[in-house]
Amino acid sequence: MDAIDEGYDGGERETVVIRSPEDLIASVPSMIGFTPGSGSVVVVCGERAGGRTGPVARLDAHGMLGIDDGFGPAGTIDEGPARGMAAYCRREGVRDAHLVVVHENCADDPVAERQAADAADAFEYWFGCAGTEIKGAFGVGGFARGARWVDLRGLAGGTQGDPDASEIAARHAVGGRVRAADRAEIEALYADRDPDARDVDPHPGGAPLVGGKRAVRRAVALHDETALAMSTDDEAGGGIDDEVLAEVGTVLRDIAVRDAVYEHLAGAPLTVHDGRRSLWWALARRRPAPERARGLLLLGAAAYFAGSGVHARAALDAAVEADPHDGLAPLLLEGLDRGISPDDIRGLAVA
Repeated sequence: MDAIDEGYDGGERETVVIRSPEDLIASVPSMIGFTPGSGSVVVVCGERAGGRTGPVARLDAHGMLGIDDGFGPAGTIDEGPARGMAAYCRREGVRDAHLVVVHENCADDPVAERQAADAADAFEYWFGCAGTEIKGAFGVGGFARGARWVDLRGLAGGTQGDPDASEIAARHAVGGRVRAADRAEIEALYADRDPDARDVDPHPGGAPLVGGKRAVRRAVALHDETALAMSTDDEAGGGIDDEVLAEVGTVLRDIAVRDAVYEHLAGAPLTVHDGRRSLWWALARRRPAPERARGLLLLGAAAYFAGSGVHARAALDAAVEADPHDGLAPLLLEGLDRGISPDDIRGLAVA
C-alpha cells in the first residue's frame, strides 16, 4: 500500500476543498505523488477519529480486476486489499471514503466497467463491515484532461479535468513538490549516485563511537550547523566540502547521534528550503553505504512524517539495501505496512 496523509508542509495543515468527482479524480496523481497505473484502487479517506485527516492510499488490485499478475489464476477475485484497508479504517476510526478504480478501458467498455464495479463492491462490503461508508466510487482508464470517467454505481459519468491544474497540484508546485510519472521513477531517484561518489568505506570495521553525552551533543551540533549552511543551496549537496560531509556521515553512524537527529526531525519537520534535506541527499548520493544509509533513513523518515508513503517506502527500502544492519529503517517500514499514521509515528519518536 502506498499512502499519503495530505496536508503536511513544515508541520502545518492546509485544507483543500474537493467539490466534485472531477476535482477528486484530477487530484489523485498529486495526492499519491505519481500517476497510478491500471490495476489500482485509490482510497481517499475522510476524517479519522478525533477529527484528523485520513490518508489517501493506492492499493494493487490486479486480482480483484481479473488481471493476471503472475501470482494466481487469471480472473480470480482476491479481496485481500479491501479487507486490509478496511481493517485500517476500523482501527483508525475512518468514517467515510471515496474510491477511484483504475482499470484499462473501464470508462468505455461495459465488461471492464463491470470488473471495476465488482472491485468497488468488494471494498464497499468490507468497509461497511468496518463501519466506514463509501460515499462514491468512480472508474477511470487513466488520468488525463478530457478522458472519461464513470460512476461505478450506475449513475452518469463525465469528463476529467486537468491533473496538472488541480488545486493540490498547484500547491505542491509552489512548495517544490514534483509528481513522478510512476513509482519506478521515485525508486530510481533514491537509487541514484553521483559519478564521483565514494564507495569504499573508510571504517570497514565500524565507525568509532562518538563518546558520552557531551560528545553526542557536539556531533549533533556539527550536523545542524552543516545543514544550516546548506539551507540556501540550490542544488542538493552542491556546496558542501567532501571532508565536512565525511565527518558528518561518520558521526551519524553512531546510534545516539542518529537517534538525536531523528527525534529532532520528528519535532521539527522539514520546510521547503531546509538544509537538512540537502545534507541527507548529499550523504545518500556521495558517501559509502553505511553513511548513505543514514541519509536515506532520514529522508525516508521525513517523507513518512510528511505523509508521503511512496517516497518514504522508496527511501527506506534503499536504506535497508545500503545497510541491512540498521534497525530503525525496518521499524519504519513495518509502520508503513501496518498503516500507522504520520501523527502517531512522530509521537512515538518524540516520546
